[in-house]
Amino acid sequence: RNRLQDQISAGAGAMERSVAVRGLLAAAALAAPWRHAAGDSIRPLPRSVGRPVLEEPSAQDHYGWLRNYTEVPHAEFQSDTGPPILRVKDLDDATFQQLIRDGTPFVVDDCTRGFDAGAVSNFECKDFADRWPTGNMRAEYTPGQYHIYLKDPGWYSTIAPQRSHVEHMAKENKIAGPYIWHVKDEEPLKTKRQVQKHWRTPYFLEHSLANRMEANESFEFWFSMAGGGTFTHADAYCESTISMQFRGTKRWRVQAFPRAKHFLNATSFGDEQIYDHKQHVPWTPESEFTVGPGQCFIFPTGYLHETYVDPADNDHGCYTASTFQFNHPRQVNLYRSYMSSFSMSHYGMGEPCLTGMTSYATLFSKLDVKGTPDAAAMRGQAEKLIAQLEGSSGDGKITRDELYAHFCVDKQSRKRVMKAGQFYYTWHKLLSAEQKAQMEEEAMNTWSEDAIQYHDIDRDRAISLDELAQSLLQWYVVRWRSEHIKQAGGKKAKASKWLDTVLASEDDVLRKYYCEDPTACPAADELSAYGEQLKKKGKKAVGAAMRKVSSMFEHQEGDSETLTMVDRATGSSGQKTVKAIQNEL
Repeated sequence: RNRLQDQISAGAGAMERSVAVRGLLAAAALAAPWRHAAGDSIRPLPRSVGRPVLEEPSAQDHYGWLRNYTEVPHAEFQSDTGPPILRVKDLDDATFQQLIRDGTPFVVDDCTRGFDAGAVSNFECKDFADRWPTGNMRAEYTPGQYHIYLKDPGWYSTIAPQRSHVEHMAKENKIAGPYIWHVKDEEPLKTKRQVQKHWRTPYFLEHSLANRMEANESFEFWFSMAGGGTFTHADAYCESTISMQFRGTKRWRVQAFPRAKHFLNATSFGDEQIYDHKQHVPWTPESEFTVGPGQCFIFPTGYLHETYVDPADNDHGCYTASTFQFNHPRQVNLYRSYMSSFSMSHYGMGEPCLTGMTSYATLFSKLDVKGTPDAAAMRGQAEKLIAQLEGSSGDGKITRDELYAHFCVDKQSRKRVMKAGQFYYTWHKLLSAEQKAQMEEEAMNTWSEDAIQYHDIDRDRAISLDELAQSLLQWYVVRWRSEHIKQAGGKKAKASKWLDTVLASEDDVLRKYYCEDPTACPAADELSAYGEQLKKKGKKAVGAAMRKVSSMFEHQEGDSETLTMVDRATGSSGQKTVKAIQNEL
């Protein structure tokens, strides 16, 4: 408990705690300028409000580090010719916040700066086994992805290669899946608190109480022998993720989240699913790079990645890393840019990622998704919002200060932001009254800056009527479209009728909101051709497509998940639920 309080209090002297000086804090949040050496060139390009609301920027337009990138087929990819990943050190808070809001992946070269001798980053694999022998973890890529206890010495002394794929960077060599210890949600609280005594938060997260707490509560450990790795996949997290390397060197290949044009392209990009062009896009990595001891890789929601603890980079042995999430700020510029594609993936269909953007996208206006999208109605709603925020003497543009003054000052409004903005995190109850006040003020400043950036696509630091009207229309279209597809795949739906409904609905959406010219819409033509191919393949193919899309609207996980536990010493195995394991330990 004392260590936890230390984590909460660390760095607090640099932050104002009193809610009586809200104005000073609001100004301080913007006082430090964005100051990466590459300047604005690393940021997404400004966008025009005159474009179709579902049109999305290319990876080159959104990610500054890919500005001059030219995609090459996987077979022609060379590790030393791709664009270098953005790397930083001595990371200041303003630069950190902008990189996160933009959804830019980057490596921090001095991630563990300041960690002391007692930090978990100094532990070897065997140290984990000796300290927490009853901890249980998952063995990736094994049959059934069985779970084992940390006391089993096999996991850190003997590599167990499982399978290979020629599109993985290990090529024909079989890789051993990592062992993942979910301390955050699969261990008793007592064990979690013991591990937290040795947990240290990267220095660039210390400015934020929320980030210190979230890092302290959400970490998991990844253990790999040389020759271990992961196949290409996209994580399920709605927040930014940090992979912090403690021991050994890990090699990464990455690719920006592929754009989806219609719901027949819907996918979750699970392990290996993108290989062999099994999805609507092939695996075309942009860059390959290494992350070594003391470094960390920070990547946004949706960024595809594969990893390899290359024997050429590492001696025989067991190597450690930790992955965790943080919440401040939100990835608003990423979600605003790729809202349509995210809505046709697990992030919008099974996970609550888009729901988390509601308060930003709507500015608390009631946009009940009932009738068909109406651009004129959305513009009227935008005019109403601007009038509410500015009064009769405004200039027709909403500023960050006006957002703060309208939504983040009085007690009732602040509660609404805390609730709708999802700032009441699971660890909120652990805070003292003073810390809760500090957390609330941090949330208000985070929300205000997030909100202005979400709508300000031309980047002039103000939200115009045209920008707000387009944002509201985009949000409505995305939600209406998703609900329409979800309803089409009900329990009694017939596959052939479902396909006809989806094709007609998606054709209409693409022509109205994706293509600049409704009469010449390549995306709609592609959809039609894809639908015809499905029909030619027969009822089974159409049925499989319906089940795939419909199942993605479902979300299942938690204490009821059944795990296979294996004792390597005896060879015995058995099945237990996560809840049963927690109770046993």
